[in-house]
Order: sequence, then structure tokens, then C-alpha cells
Amino acid sequence: MSIRRIALSVGAVLTLLIVLLAVSGGTEDSQTNALLGQRVPLIQGQTLDGQDYDIDASRGRWVVVNFFATWCPPCIVEHPELVTIERIGAETGQIDVVANVFNDSPENVAEFFADNGGEWPVLSDAGVAVEFQIRRVPESFLIDPFGVVRAHYTGGVTAEQILGDIEAMS
Repeated sequence: MSIRRIALSVGAVLTLLIVLLAVSGGTEDSQTNALLGQRVPLIQGQTLDGQDYDIDASRGRWVVVNFFATWCPPCIVEHPELVTIERIGAETGQIDVVANVFNDSPENVAEFFADNGGEWPVLSDAGVAVEFQIRRVPESFLIDPFGVVRAHYTGGVTAEQILGDIEAMS
């Protein structure tokens, strides 16, 4: 009987932690990521579907750079928000989304996008994660049309946050 209680307690605590990670997030201040206000690090290479990608091709548009994994609960929660941002970006021609997957297989990523939507480029480059000083997924960055890192979001992001930040910075 006591083992069952312990298991239930551990399960409840883990569930609470997952929920907290899923709903936490927001823009961090400039003390938390040295990239804020700096030129975006080079994101260039082959996407998981075999296409060439270079972030410099998005010059003149806002870019959301997202770091995620398909096994990450907060990443799953934020994915529909990124789909919304992508849709708005396609309609306006002003916002692009690119992702870098963390510790995941191309097959899992392809299945995840097939099930959940999203047509943006996805790379798998540990060097990019190091350049962006990624501590945990999900993390996202907002890059302005001039290639400068303007915002950093941890623990999940919403379309409302990103669109609000773009409006405030425009």
C-alpha cells in the first residue's frame, strides 16, 4: 500500500513539473543570453528533408529560430503556436520560422510534423545549439529583419508573445 502511495506521489510531482515547464516562458533580459542585440549566429546547412538552408536568405523578414525535440512536452505544447506564426508569416511575407532539433531522429521529426503541421526548415546541428547557448528545449529567438537577435524565449512561446514583440519593435 505505501509503495503505491509513493508511486502516485512521484507521478503527481512529475506531472506538476511537466505542466510548469509547459506554461513557463517569456522574454528573458539581456543578462541571460549574450546574443541579445548581437548579429545572429550563422545557421546554414542541409535540412532534415535534404534542402539547403541559410538564415541570410531571410534578410528583410523577422525570423523565429526554435530549438525543440519531439519527446519534449513543452515543445509539443508550443508547436501549434509556431504553426500559427508560420501561417501569419506566409500570409504577410514578414516572418519565417526555422527549427533546430535536439537529440532526436529525422524519422521522429518527420512523423511529428506530418501529425502536427508545420512546413518550416528543420536542421539538426549541435553546433548551432552551442552558438545560441541553448540550455534546455524549447528555446526560441526572434531575429529582426537586419539579422540582429532581439528576443529570447525559454520554456515555450506563444504566437501572441512573438507578434506582440514584433509590433513593439517595429
